[in-house]
This record gives sequence, structure tokens and C-alpha cells, in this order.
Amino acid sequence: MVPSDLAGRRLSAVLSGRLGMSRRMLRRIIQAGGFYVNGEPVYLSVTVQDGDRVTWERPEEEVAVEPENIPLEICYEDDDVIVVNKPAGMLTHPSPHERRGSLLAAAAHYLRDRGGVPHAVHRLDKYTSGAVLIAKHAHAHHQLDRALRQGLVDRRYVAIVYAPEGCETGRWLTFVDGLAPNPHRPSRRIVVPPDRGDRAVTHALPLVQAGPLALVALVLETGRTHQIRAQMAFHGMPLVGDRDYTYALANRRDPLGQASFYEKAFGRQALHAYALSWPRVEDRAMCKVRARVADDMRELWQTVAGRDDIEAWCDEAQDVEPPGDPIYGPMDA
Repeated sequence: MVPSDLAGRRLSAVLSGRLGMSRRMLRRIIQAGGFYVNGEPVYLSVTVQDGDRVTWERPEEEVAVEPENIPLEICYEDDDVIVVNKPAGMLTHPSPHERRGSLLAAAAHYLRDRGGVPHAVHRLDKYTSGAVLIAKHAHAHHQLDRALRQGLVDRRYVAIVYAPEGCETGRWLTFVDGLAPNPHRPSRRIVVPPDRGDRAVTHALPLVQAGPLALVALVLETGRTHQIRAQMAFHGMPLVGDRDYTYALANRRDPLGQASFYEKAFGRQALHAYALSWPRVEDRAMCKVRARVADDMRELWQTVAGRDDIEAWCDEAQDVEPPGDPIYGPMDA
């Protein structure tokens, strides 16, 4: 439905400006059957009026992955997206070394009879669990990718970390660093000054400490590879179970060997994407979704803290906004 503030404009301007349709998408829709205003076929040059109903046929898309019948935990669904609570151990996309069992393959099977083709708006590491936003068609993916780059997609995580000395709960820390490939292991990242790598900004809020560990809420401003894992280890709060970034630092701080116990008891990085919010494709109203914390993280926290309250802490942190001005972490220069 054309709103009053766009009345009198060309249809092409409305579609590209308000809906963010690219020229490529406009061409594909024209090839698929074109646009209609109030049920009548029109050219893109037509002028639209307040209250006009604009419709079009969605172009057919090829599925880029082989669908696989893998059960999914769907947290949210509308005409344009699904949000899936990805389990740890599942790749978001297939890789050259692991072509089967990915989240996209499972989503392709789920959407096959629902008229959708999955496009992951963002990804999680294989052993990170939690909410992943998947577009059902190319236009939704284009819209949401643009929203992601504009900082309009809010991604919130919870982690169980080795608590730094003098850990202060309830106070935001902001880490502003550069990330670069590790020259010895290019699949991993090292923290460098911001002007020498890809800029990475992570906000961390220690929520509560239990023994040697702490529960931390995290909000991303950027989405670099291994961003949380590399920055948290560098700034003195390595994630439990993250052997790529944590093990040596944890043991240096832990002469009694408790870290070794947790590393053996928990076989992956203790990181879960617990909340997502984004502007809906249909009307740009903000949509907010929670993904329940993975069972293994809940069990780890219950073992450490003696209580199963990780979900309650996530609920409390979900609406707490990080500071506008950076408050730098304990190891920042």
C-alpha cells in the first residue's frame, strides 16, 4: 500500500527508495511477470497515488544447496524470514570440507513446500549456538543485508568466560580493535590496532560471577570472523571451551587446574546468540526474537553457579543498551 508521503512519485522511485529494490531485482521481477497497481499491469514509470496497492510476482530462485531433512527449532516466522535456533556443531553454510548437514540445507528442506529459498543474513561459527536470521527470498535478503550493514540488526550473545581479576559486574566494557588473519594459522584471527586490521567493536556486560567463571552479555557493532572469541581472549575474558583462543591463557591464570576441568567437561566455546532484532521487510517495524539458551550451556552454568538462571539473566540484559561512548576494557591501551 502506497503511503501518503510517497504519493505522486514514480513507481520505480518508490520500489528502490522505500523498499530498497536493486536494479537487478527490478529486472528479475519484470521478467517474472512485472508489477501491478490495483490489479492492473503497469510500467515502472507510472505515478502512484496514496492508497494504491502495488503487487508483483516473486521471481523463481534456484536453491543453492541440496535440501536435507534435518529437524529445526524455529523461533519465529513470517512471509519474509525465519529465525532458527542453530545447535552447536552445525555449519551455517556448507564448506568445501563439509558439504552436508548445514543449517542452509535444513532450511532449504523446511522451505521447499512453503515457496521459499533460504538466504542466511548472517552466520554463526560452527560451535556457536543460537539465533540465525534467514531470508526466504532474494528481496528480503537484499533488504536485511542492507539493514545489517547500516547497523539496524541487533545481535545479542551470552558467554561463559574466565573471570578477570577484579571482575566488575553491571558495567559495560567496549572493545575497539582491529582483527587480522593469524599469519601462522590464517583461519584464526589476531587482535591488532584498529588501523592495522578490520575494525571490530564489541560491547561486553559482565552480569554475574560464580567461582572462576562469569556470565557475560555481548552486543556486536561489527560482525568480523571470530570477533567475540578473539577480542574476549585478548582483553582478559576468554570463553570457556574455546581452545583456539583460550586454553593457554586460562591455564596460566588457574594454578589449581579448574580451567582444565571445564575445558574437558565442555567441548565447545561457551557462546550462544540469544536475541535478534531487525526491521521487518514488510513495514520496517522492529521485530525482536529470543532463542532459548542451549542445554549444554545451561548445564555448565548450573554446575558452576548452583542454579539454573541463565535465561533470567538473558531476559534482564536483553533491553539494556550499551553506552554511546566507549568504555574501554581492562587490557586496552
